[in-house]
Amino acid sequence: MKIGLISDLHTDVTPWNKLLVPHLIDAVKASALDVLVIAGDIARHLVQLSETLNAFHLADLACEIVFVPGNHDIWAIETANVTSEQKCRIISELCSACGIHPLMDAPFIRETVGFCGTIGWYDYSFAPDGYDFSDAQYAEKELMGAVWNDKRYAKWNDTDPVVARRFEAALGTQIAAIRKDVSRIVVVTHHVPFRKCIRYRGELPWDYFRAFMGSKGLGTQCLQEPLVTHALFGHTHEALDMQIDSVRAICAPVGYLHEKPTIALQAYAAQCLVCFEI
Repeated sequence: MKIGLISDLHTDVTPWNKLLVPHLIDAVKASALDVLVIAGDIARHLVQLSETLNAFHLADLACEIVFVPGNHDIWAIETANVTSEQKCRIISELCSACGIHPLMDAPFIRETVGFCGTIGWYDYSFAPDGYDFSDAQYAEKELMGAVWNDKRYAKWNDTDPVVARRFEAALGTQIAAIRKDVSRIVVVTHHVPFRKCIRYRGELPWDYFRAFMGSKGLGTQCLQEPLVTHALFGHTHEALDMQIDSVRAICAPVGYLHEKPTIALQAYAAQCLVCFEI
């Protein structure tokens, strides 16, 4: 089975991000994938998110597509009273309408490979060493004049650690539900499951904001299940492919294209899409 991974398209951030989408679709077609995984952060607004999902749908790709939302996707900015929980439900409906499997709602099985997924969240367990910030200070999501925008736009009904536990538990439930029906499991999250996948610089405010990259509990769910062989994620905007104990951890982001790539968009899209076989 051939799997492709992409994340952090951010089609509403710059014109180059939006222009890259048809080239990503061409790269998917050229790769002859069985499953395409999109690991979150397509767009903040539902209109742009829907347009991008629909572009993949209208391309009539031969592969299955699975999706988990990212933190930008669940930002509750459409109306004053919408919550992130409500936006998750709307995103799932959009996915289903486009023939894309909303992995947060249920696992997906192709042949004998199971895919389990969640957006994940953070509980400050990836806070950097060498500083004495309290959990209360991390909960503020603001330092030295810089703000982590989840502070403004992520509207969950609980604290960050409680939300993180909820998504970790949901992932564990999915894994348990398909364990007897598959030969291996691929876990998909938006947030980072392993501390080793995070780059600290030894400077502020950069290191402070690494506390919002993910949670150790996501990685624990992966490592405690022998059938999990891959953990696919986004969020860091840094391409990664590394072995962590029994799990291959891969991140394949587009990120923010504030300037035109130095190579042609077609080549850049092919470079961003990571493909592997299992």
